[in-house]
Amino acid sequence: MEDFVQNNKLILLGKLTAGLLHEIRNPLTAIKLNLDYMKMYENDLSDEMSESIASSLEAFDRVNFIISDLLDFTRKSMEPAKVSDINEITSRSIDILHVNADKKNILFVTELDKELPHIFLNENKILQVFLNLINNAIDASEEKSKIIIRTSNYTQNGVTGLHWEVEDFGCGIKECDKQKILDGFFTSKQTGSGIGLTVCKRLLDEIGAEFGFDSEVSRGSKFYINFNKSN
Repeated sequence: MEDFVQNNKLILLGKLTAGLLHEIRNPLTAIKLNLDYMKMYENDLSDEMSESIASSLEAFDRVNFIISDLLDFTRKSMEPAKVSDINEITSRSIDILHVNADKKNILFVTELDKELPHIFLNENKILQVFLNLINNAIDASEEKSKIIIRTSNYTQNGVTGLHWEVEDFGCGIKECDKQKILDGFFTSKQTGSGIGLTVCKRLLDEIGAEFGFDSEVSRGSKFYINFNKSN
């Protein structure tokens, strides 16, 4: 019964979200343009006004991120799959998120297997997954800590594949929350939408990749993906 209710919530979300969020984004874009215009003249403004504009732009970025997360959840990518390099997609993800990590003086440590074969997948979908998981690791991490991102070959039950993981040493996940985090709409973040991990799971389910995590409160979390070489 619980699965039935959850599935109906997601179906309803898919029907209503896209149109509603586009309507929300239109006036938000107008607000952003006006704030950017005001920021051009911040040298002529008081310190209080400049700070107000900066905090408003930061609030816009948070809202826009949540909207993008929800829109990505409701639509399917039309881009075809192709032979792809997991290490290259990982490096792109790190480049994109370096600014977020630098704000907290977090060091990215990469342990990428150079012998990793290429596999067949949709690069933009996997980039979206990696960005979500690495960004979550940044959010969970303390100032001046590190995040380790690894790739390797693996063999499990006679099946060979590619292993990807991101490990942080932050707050970890409470035992009571571990069963909830892959459900939509659950988050422990003050500014989160609770949809990011659900998006990751859906995208990975589409290609038959295994998605899981290990976590301990106050010691950190490790999220991992096992890709079949036949993907």
